[in-house]
Amino acid sequence: MEIPFRFERITDNVYAFIQGDGDWFLSNAGVILGKNYIVVIDSLSNEKMARNFIHEIRKITEKPIKFLINTHEHEDHIWTNHLFNAITICHTNCRVKTLEGKNRGINPYEGIFNLDFSGWRYTPQDISIENEMTIYLDDSEIRIKYVGYAHTTSDIYVYLPDEKVVFTGDLLFSPPCTPFALMGYIQGYINALDNLAGLNADVFIPGHGEVSYDRKALYEARDYLIFVKEEARKYMKQGIDDPIKASYDINLGKYDSWKNKERIIGNLARAFSELKGEPPASKLKDMDKIILEMIKYKSRIETSHNY
Repeated sequence: MEIPFRFERITDNVYAFIQGDGDWFLSNAGVILGKNYIVVIDSLSNEKMARNFIHEIRKITEKPIKFLINTHEHEDHIWTNHLFNAITICHTNCRVKTLEGKNRGINPYEGIFNLDFSGWRYTPQDISIENEMTIYLDDSEIRIKYVGYAHTTSDIYVYLPDEKVVFTGDLLFSPPCTPFALMGYIQGYINALDNLAGLNADVFIPGHGEVSYDRKALYEARDYLIFVKEEARKYMKQGIDDPIKASYDINLGKYDSWKNKERIIGNLARAFSELKGEPPASKLKDMDKIILEMIKYKSRIETSHNY
């Protein structure tokens, strides 16, 4: 299947590589141009996607790619690091997860998602950060900031104060892409979106979905997560803490038309865990079952739409 993409010019020195509609594994990436070298934000799910991205970069510059920054641990943002011939940077937790994946030596999503994963590889990053780091590209700053547990345990954003641009990674799934908190911490996710909205920036490049040229997408994503948390609290009061049961009962309201609404299962699972007082981002005992149930939910939706 051919995945549509677009290479979107944000400023004279910043471009975003936007893939399809932001569905599972259709992540975005970006590039920052300097006088002597360039910086890339995230790699992609498979070799073809990465080659398309590199081809677009080479249309505008032949300068070497010096740094590649991974915004978090998920495979659709790290799996083609090896194709960029760059020094890779991420949060410490991201590198730990990458090493775990390398040691497993298998693709955990093969056979679950009907997608092309050719060319995938776990390549441990060269540099890891704990809190923040600044790269000086010519006379401009590239600020890399860790936000704590949010979408995952390793989310960073990349802020260009001179350009007033932020690469958010998956801290932002630009609506109608549905946020996903199964491997993270919902309250931390909400806090991170508020922090992003507080930056002196005009453009927010999400990990999935369309570029946001204002803060509306940040607030909509935050409000969805607040909705999930409030609904989970209501179900808990009714004695229901089964995310699968609750997901088929819940009235998603305006979020029913959002893409990947099956993520409500994973999001409710995380919300129930937090409301029970379990540690943020702790591994849920039914994690594999929850992922499979999301795929079933998605399949039912797609089947019903074909009739």
